[in-house]
Amino acid sequence: QSTNEINYTGYARATVTRADGSGWVVTDNSVSPAGNITFGRMTGGVGGIATHASVGTGVGNKMLYKGAITPNITIITGKTPRLTPGSVITES
Repeated sequence: QSTNEINYTGYARATVTRADGSGWVVTDNSVSPAGNITFGRMTGGVGGIATHASVGTGVGNKMLYKGAITPNITIITGKTPRLTPGSVITES
């Protein structure tokens, strides 16, 4: 789950609760968050473009879903990266 994980000052993995099944919307081979998923604001380090994402468990870092993000997320100093309900992760 940590292969090619983005790394900048301020970044941390986000936790999405799925206790009632409302964390994700799954359609065919894609998944979208049911609400905004906000990551830490970039305060330093090397930015870039997040083109892929994965969804996994907090226990044992088991990956459940991975794929390309549409739209991609540009990460620059001062920006707070976010996946929204309009974001789609298409399984590759």
